[in-house]
Amino acid sequence: MNDTKVLINLDILGNNVKKITTKYKDYKYFIGVLKSSAYGHGEYIVNELVQNGINYIAVSIIEEAINIRKYNKDISILLLEPISLSNIDIAVKNNLTLTICDLDYLKELLPLKKKLKLHIKVDSGMNRLGFKDKNEIKEAYDLIESDDNYTLEGIYTHFATIGMFDNHYDNQVKSFTELTSLIDLNNIPIVHLGNSVIMISHEKLSFATGIRMGIVLYGYNVSPESNSSGLKNKLRNIRNNYYQNKYNLSKLLYNVELDITPSISMVTSILQIKDVKKGEVIGYGAKYTALEDIKVAILPVGYNNGIGKKNIDRYVIINNTKYYVVGEISMNMMIIKIDNNVKITDEVYIVGNGITVSRLASFNNISLPEQLISIGKNNKRVYIKNNNIEYIDEIR
Repeated sequence: MNDTKVLINLDILGNNVKKITTKYKDYKYFIGVLKSSAYGHGEYIVNELVQNGINYIAVSIIEEAINIRKYNKDISILLLEPISLSNIDIAVKNNLTLTICDLDYLKELLPLKKKLKLHIKVDSGMNRLGFKDKNEIKEAYDLIESDDNYTLEGIYTHFATIGMFDNHYDNQVKSFTELTSLIDLNNIPIVHLGNSVIMISHEKLSFATGIRMGIVLYGYNVSPESNSSGLKNKLRNIRNNYYQNKYNLSKLLYNVELDITPSISMVTSILQIKDVKKGEVIGYGAKYTALEDIKVAILPVGYNNGIGKKNIDRYVIINNTKYYVVGEISMNMMIIKIDNNVKITDEVYIVGNGITVSRLASFNNISLPEQLISIGKNNKRVYIKNNNIEYIDEIR
């Protein structure tokens, strides 16, 4: 009865990669970020990405890398977070690339004499992981270069903002340049600083050879927008120009065209259809009272499925028609008001067919990546290729 699933269209994903790598062809390394189970899309997508232009993968933790290795044994995988030294043999066995964030960690790693590729993480101003002292970066560089067991393959940083209303982006670029001034970046194959929104909103930095791509891979154009029509947009443009002049900010690219499409949708089934009399209540808290005799359908989805509890003005799509939620959304069920056109065998769209993940995220007041992860985490994932089911990933 419960046939709730997230549908992943592999053809759309592959097409997105082709469009992106063609448009940003000046980069040599296209690093697909598949952390948090590929933003909810699942690790199964890795081969589709690789076949269409992604030539490196990045994840947060070693468990994510191991899941990717189930589907692809060869693609290089960068661990964005340092791992326990007790897991080094696992990293070697699975051909994983390590991030080096500080000297102490590096000095504990080097005596193990393992054949590993390494990337140095530079903290250019975000104050998360990474080196903040150029002398320590130089020492780390020299230590790695002097040991034949280790290969310094990359160096990178991460930006706190895109620099639309502040000078953080420009300051971090300057900081990265200063922090790496004692080493020759030309000797390091992969220099990667930006993420999806940086790639789209800024010109390529001359010394960058790689770009990390997360949300954009999955079909979401995160280009900053500028529109001259309407009073609000004109005021936004005045504000943007003010900050650009105040901080002497680098040029920001607005309204970048990128022909990509979201690849994910979410559908469910109907558990039961019933009549509710005028004056009867629906759901927890008895917060909804029928003002007339109505017909409702009970769906096997709730906040456990990552769609949130907020229900005011929420609707689903059945047979290209909107049907609105009534009553409080519970952990595993929600109720919608329907008409006689709805049958118990009908498919119900929670996302897709006109309902975007962006709308769902806005509705729940969370970020787009958070919403993607939420709907991808507790639902069966079904992968579609050439309009056929290629693979089913059941809930783990």
